[in-house]
Amino acid sequence: MKLNNSISTPLYDQLKQNIKDAIDKGVYKQGEKLPNETELCEIYGVSRITVRRAIQELADEGFLERKQGKGTFVTRMKIERELVSVDGFTDFSKHLGKNPSKKILVCEEIKATSKIAEALKIAIDSPVLRLVRLMFIDDIPFTLDEAQYSLERFPNLTEHFLDSASTYEALKKVYNVNLNACSTHKIITVTPATSIEAEYLNCEIGDTLFNIDKIVFDENKVPIHTSNFKTRTELIALTITT
Repeated sequence: MKLNNSISTPLYDQLKQNIKDAIDKGVYKQGEKLPNETELCEIYGVSRITVRRAIQELADEGFLERKQGKGTFVTRMKIERELVSVDGFTDFSKHLGKNPSKKILVCEEIKATSKIAEALKIAIDSPVLRLVRLMFIDDIPFTLDEAQYSLERFPNLTEHFLDSASTYEALKKVYNVNLNACSTHKIITVTPATSIEAEYLNCEIGDTLFNIDKIVFDENKVPIHTSNFKTRTELIALTITT
């Protein structure tokens, strides 16, 4: 798409708008690498000076990110997540107007370790469902989540989770858990991505991740489940409303 030299709008402004429009239309997707300077010159019929000015201004405005030795990438807009909320991933995503999806990586019955038993207030070696899932928002890997549920409290949980689009929906409908009365305890740290985490979350080894350990309690302060989820710090802003 060649730019128009005959109008008063400077070429770099035209190029900025063209790139913004391409981002909005999904031609250049969030997190993806932009064509290099030479390619942009050919695509839009402009000089390197014009390309560099447009790219720099878009980077200054937060639309693009320049990574030394790697190129220029479309910036991922951060999603805000309320720290004290109890809502599940599906409800949270839909509330934002996003399309959630998930991929189950592990769904297995295990025996409760001392750490899991203490968190869920159950006996050591009690049957527990271990569920590991990769969560997506608009097809972008967003969260690597590992959760544990007591199978003594929630028998046959596996089949209900597999049949339901939302784990919290299954808890509410099948086991009559009052999610509106639930509370959470969360511990938040920051950790570098391991090789496995980087592969699943589409990032580099060592990139910064939020590491959030969570226990959800029912209205009687009895644990419903424990979970650990990791997400890239560049994707989410954690908020607190007081």
